[in-house]
Amino acid sequence: MAFALALASIVVGLSATPAVASPQTDFVTATAQAAKLQLQIAENSHRADVLDERYLQAQSAVAAALREIDATQKQISATDASAGWLRKQLAGRAALLYMGAGSVDPIGMNVSSVQDLGSRASYGEAAAQQNVRILDVLGRTEEHLSAQRHDLTGQLAAAQDQQRAADSARREVVHVNASMQKLLDSTNANVKALAARMEREALAAAAAAERARLQRLAAKQAAERRAKSGGGGAGRSPSPDPGGIGAGPGEVAAPSAGAAAAVAYAQAQLGKPYVYAGVGPDSFDCSGLTMMAWLQGGVSMAHGSQAQYAAFPHVPIDMLQPGDLVFFGPSGPTNEHVGIVVGPGMMIDAPHTGAFVELVSYYRTNLVPMGARPGSP
Repeated sequence: MAFALALASIVVGLSATPAVASPQTDFVTATAQAAKLQLQIAENSHRADVLDERYLQAQSAVAAALREIDATQKQISATDASAGWLRKQLAGRAALLYMGAGSVDPIGMNVSSVQDLGSRASYGEAAAQQNVRILDVLGRTEEHLSAQRHDLTGQLAAAQDQQRAADSARREVVHVNASMQKLLDSTNANVKALAARMEREALAAAAAAERARLQRLAAKQAAERRAKSGGGGAGRSPSPDPGGIGAGPGEVAAPSAGAAAAVAYAQAQLGKPYVYAGVGPDSFDCSGLTMMAWLQGGVSMAHGSQAQYAAFPHVPIDMLQPGDLVFFGPSGPTNEHVGIVVGPGMMIDAPHTGAFVELVSYYRTNLVPMGARPGSP
């Protein structure tokens, strides 16, 4: 009981850890709590193993005591039977001597006539004394065996007490460990949730910083374009890619009519696994997803992010529209990854092996400053 109360106090103490405001502090506290619980569970498991061994030893002692008690009881029964037989012999000896003339008695003396009463009397006395001696030996044997049985009964009771105590203590440890494991599972879930929250916050902060950087870059590029054009660019969409494929100088290609179909197809693939070189319908890689999405919009393109970047007009990040492609890597021509835009700051992406098609932010540190806008030929 004391052991249960001690362990219960640990569980209560751990579960009563006060909440703090900072996710980082929460994470450190929860991680320390999980480590402490894991250590306690390991110690309890070791204690349970020790109690298991004690229980088995007590069980063996019980079995051995039962075997010895059974053997002793058989010896006592045999001794009782022998003593009873001898008592019957003593009670019937006189009749046997007088009625059994000419017969051989149990110790081999032949009584051939009724005249030798003196000899028979002497014989009877000698036989009786012999039986009394045997009975005395049997009596002492029975006393010894009874004492032995009493000792064995005490040993059996002690072994059974040890067995019950070990079993009870072990069940107590298992019960407390189950409670601790439940608390540990909850704590680990909390740790994971806090870690995910911290990761989301870090990604959000990085995305915000990257968005601000790209906005500053876009503003700088727009100012440079206005300066080069003598301020005549007002009123029309600026282009960071003058003369880009499908666009006239100083213009950005208009959104394609097939963009809605491409986006709808990409959205329908959410949750499907990434597979290298996959082009559907059950799995995709990044450029396989964009290729098949835009095929639904009436545009054919190569399977490869660099080829897709090179095939279409380029647009600045701050002018992206649903259906446009965003790229990631050292530069546009040398990009390593592509996704399809579905809304401000969001894309559908087939990320990497072991992951699934997902809806995520495209603001990353390796985002190429220009996307691509597929259009009908």
